[in-house]
Amino acid sequence: MITLQEAKEFLRVDGDDEENLIASLIVAAQELTEDVLRRPLAELEPLPETVRQAMLIVVATLYEERQISKDKTGIDISETLDLVRRMLFAYRKERF
Repeated sequence: MITLQEAKEFLRVDGDDEENLIASLIVAAQELTEDVLRRPLAELEPLPETVRQAMLIVVATLYEERQISKDKTGIDISETLDLVRRMLFAYRKERF
């Protein structure tokens, strides 16, 4: 699992104002990662660096793209999910 401090450093967030938001994004990233892996992260102790980085990428994308707007251009979440799936493929179970 990634820590709040690790996520804040990755996001380059210095203050404490958005800690609740970032903590919830960490939970969402963990759930998404476990869905892709088809296993709980606890089965991957120690957590491989590729898995850790995939989770941080999810947190960063959700953080940066949290404001939805028709005119907004930015990172496409489907592209991020494709990248994350590719990063996690080697650790994915064939079935649940």
